[in-house]
Amino acid sequence: MKTNITLSLVGGLNILQAIAYSIFASSAVPMMFNIGEEATQVAMLFQYAITPAFFMIGLLLLMSRNFEVGAAKKILLAVIIGYLPVFASFYFMIQSELTTMGIQDFAIDIIMFGLVVFTYIKPR
Repeated sequence: MKTNITLSLVGGLNILQAIAYSIFASSAVPMMFNIGEEATQVAMLFQYAITPAFFMIGLLLLMSRNFEVGAAKKILLAVIIGYLPVFASFYFMIQSELTTMGIQDFAIDIIMFGLVVFTYIKPR
């Protein structure tokens, strides 16, 4: 698959996630977690705090979409490596009694990871 398409899709998704984290934090946190009022406030603050990171990653991926294949593969490898601890955290969140999350909540990340791996293996 073309590296510029994958970098655009994953970068755009990260930017959309950043926007959604800010807009929907107050409604998403109670839906995802079985926690009290104070913990809900902390989780919402965390959503706001992580928003710039997702936005920055998305911008970096979008701005690197026109790199040559060799450089794009390095960016894709960085995304693959970055997803590994993310998946570990997903596992721990699913196992926690404090969350109402399941594998379906992480489906888009699993699909994006698969797309990145496929593009890394067969770049054009």
